[in-house]
Amino acid sequence: ANRAIRGRQNLRTFMDSSSIRVSGQSRGRWKNRCHSAFLPTVWQNFTQKRNGSSSREITSDKEESTNPTLTLEYLPFRAMAETTRFILHYGGIGYRDEAVWGLTFHERRQQGRYPFNVVPVMHVSECSDGATVTVAQSGTIARYAAKLAGCYPTDPQQCALSDAVFELGQEMCTINPLVNCYVGSQHAQIKDWYFSKLPTHLMMLERQLFVAGELLRKPSENSSEVDLSSASSSSSSSSSLSSELHFFGGRTPSHADFNVYHHLSNALLVDPNCVEEVSGELTEWMGRMEALPSMKSYLEKRPKLVGIAENPGLLDKTGRLVTQKDPEGIAWLMDDGCFTFDDPYYSE
Repeated sequence: ANRAIRGRQNLRTFMDSSSIRVSGQSRGRWKNRCHSAFLPTVWQNFTQKRNGSSSREITSDKEESTNPTLTLEYLPFRAMAETTRFILHYGGIGYRDEAVWGLTFHERRQQGRYPFNVVPVMHVSECSDGATVTVAQSGTIARYAAKLAGCYPTDPQQCALSDAVFELGQEMCTINPLVNCYVGSQHAQIKDWYFSKLPTHLMMLERQLFVAGELLRKPSENSSEVDLSSASSSSSSSSSLSSELHFFGGRTPSHADFNVYHHLSNALLVDPNCVEEVSGELTEWMGRMEALPSMKSYLEKRPKLVGIAENPGLLDKTGRLVTQKDPEGIAWLMDDGCFTFDDPYYSE
């Protein structure tokens, strides 16, 4: 009991210390938010560290961390959470898919639910004691999912190459608001700019696909000395690639493959010929991605993105359209690709 009292006093000292540089009205707002959202987590970590343990640490020990409950929370968009969905389906990992927008999103953000005040986030609930970790940033969430799914390279060099391609995919992210948000003249303006830059990105991607192919063909040689001078977008290099190279990750896809595929598939919604006109090899690679059983199943059942440039939204197989103008504010996307507006996990 004395230890708990001292712990609370130390925590109170931490909360009031000069390291948290807030004052006046801002300080009051910060304290209110802290007590409603941040303080329970801080106190839990503080007491666990004093006892020499931390139940919030995600571990590979199956006995300690078996089948955490994953909840992916995002806007009703086909955008920054889609790569993670691809990866989770590829790994056969179950998760809850929660869409929030409007007043619901605003209230949750005010409550401090999101570490950086934006979504997507992944809530990871451990089965052992119910503790929840909230993971933010789309790239971080995708990498976490890739590690769970077994498609995150363990070799440092392969990992670095895949991460580089993944990050190039992130640089192509303007396609996300283009198909999910922008309308009218704004959409037309951004579209012209985006597709003027896309061919350069496609040529870079094809070059990296060649590099991955060289590494795959020469596993016993010093892979850091791959001859990049022979990499080109010519038909001869592409034809030699096709029979030996499958993915950016090598013989199987890595997290980079899923991220690049997402951005290019969104681009195809606006210009169906934008990839084929530049790179036949990337077109073939996209075909290989779509032929993966998990991808094929997910792509067939996921809601369609409709109303681009006019009133973008997600249309499920029942004909239910969800947009940011929908008054509901929250929905769950089920395994069959349909939305429900009654919390299916409430009883749990």
